[in-house]
Amino acid sequence: MANSDDDLHSLQFVDAESDLDGNFDTHEEETARKGVSHAQPSSSATYNADWLSDLIGHLWNPELRKAFKKLAWDILPRLLQQTCPAWMHSIKMTRFVLGHSPPVITNVVSFRDNSHEEDLTVALECDVTWESKMDIELHIKPMPKQVPFVPDLVTKVVSNAVMFTAGIEKLKIKGRVQVMFNPLIQQLPVIAAIKAGFIEQPEVVDFEVTVMGGPTLAGLIPSLKAWLIRFARDAIISHYVLPEQWCFRLDPKVQDVDVPDGMLEVTVVEARHIPKGDYLSDSDPYVSLWLRPSQKRRTSVQPEGKHATWNESFHLPVDIVTRQKLVVVLLDHDTIGSDDELGRLLVPIKDLPDGQEQDLWLDLQDPKEKIKQDQRKQQHDPVAQATKQYQQHQKRKSEQCRVHLKLRYRSMSKEEMRLIAKAQVEQDMNILYRHSKLRDIANQGVIDIQLDFVDRLVAASWWRGPRKRLQVKCSFGSEQRCTLMKYGRRHSCRIDEALQLQGRVVLSLEDLKQQGVMQYRAPLQDGKSQSG
Repeated sequence: MANSDDDLHSLQFVDAESDLDGNFDTHEEETARKGVSHAQPSSSATYNADWLSDLIGHLWNPELRKAFKKLAWDILPRLLQQTCPAWMHSIKMTRFVLGHSPPVITNVVSFRDNSHEEDLTVALECDVTWESKMDIELHIKPMPKQVPFVPDLVTKVVSNAVMFTAGIEKLKIKGRVQVMFNPLIQQLPVIAAIKAGFIEQPEVVDFEVTVMGGPTLAGLIPSLKAWLIRFARDAIISHYVLPEQWCFRLDPKVQDVDVPDGMLEVTVVEARHIPKGDYLSDSDPYVSLWLRPSQKRRTSVQPEGKHATWNESFHLPVDIVTRQKLVVVLLDHDTIGSDDELGRLLVPIKDLPDGQEQDLWLDLQDPKEKIKQDQRKQQHDPVAQATKQYQQHQKRKSEQCRVHLKLRYRSMSKEEMRLIAKAQVEQDMNILYRHSKLRDIANQGVIDIQLDFVDRLVAASWWRGPRKRLQVKCSFGSEQRCTLMKYGRRHSCRIDEALQLQGRVVLSLEDLKQQGVMQYRAPLQDGKSQSG
């Protein structure tokens, strides 16, 4: 095993909660890196943004405010219910007031990027600060939806009895936004599409959380606020952080070509000192990782324990090497409710040497720790605060959860970029397969399989009893993934686990493309048992 102090030498990594510095690379620094598509603009200018803030202010009340309110009611109730933690039976939004204060625009810069002759871009960058007297009310029913050996009716009655109300107030968001006019064409309207997104995760996403129920329920605030901030960043904002973006096409006939700066190979080796996701048992850990939230990858789930070993590798395209960060999240798989986050870390791609493998042990930060630190800062006794911080630091030092990663970043040459663009324009992935270094890009197809149950099992012998130990293995090309060992009844077994397989799809999946999801029952080889 590599020593962590040696591994980190000149690399500077940031954790999930300290990624709030708001510093961005200058165009000169981007130009210094070869093969970077977001380089020095040919010309730039800075403007006074008062007129732009005034314009947004005029549009905010009431047109934009009502449009955002309608959008929130359309998407937030569904997202909240889908991502609620395992200890919640349900969560329902009953009130949403956006506030009358519009966002404030400052530090506006416009520029033209000529780094790619075939893909010219005119862009506008600005700082956006939004402090709103938002008022959101949530009705929360605690307890999981299903508890083993407890009737559903009892669970429902208990959840209704302990239901409480939480409030979200005084929202503050601060970040830098880029508006791109790309691609450009030599005919009216000249601009084929308008794209907008945060350059990085907003440096500030904060709000106040209150729980109605007196001091008895006040202990829920850190966990609830940690989950809500994670929900805001991961489920909403991250889908609008470059290279993810909002896009409005003015000319749908023009094809948009996406060429990455390079490829990142990630090997998730192992994790140590894994904390418990709940009080009843050790965690069933797995790792989720991504550079873009729309292209998440995940390892297999490992059985309960304080340590886990995977040795699973992934190849991720890097779109903006100077700004993207690898997000690594350790989760506890739960068969009831959503999975619990155990910790996360961020690795800036710009800190990885080109072409060199980095063997690293990195600390994961508990998402609730930042909330507790903020609360301690508000205490009035500095001596007691310092003593408590020292005691907790000593405890974390001996039991800090750590993950072992192997990372290798490789930048794209101009010839490789040309072939990638050609493959997209001609819609021929064989162009990439003929190039040995580009096959990893062509093999980015991913199939997510949710295994629900196996039934109609044939008993091997009557004396082995009513319970069975089962494990499901899925293969796709050279990749294989296995579920955890499950216990079932004589003729059926509930699996309730997701597997992800990556490779090249050579069969027709038109129905899957149209529907986005496919559900079916597949007979096993013996023809007598079925799985779903």
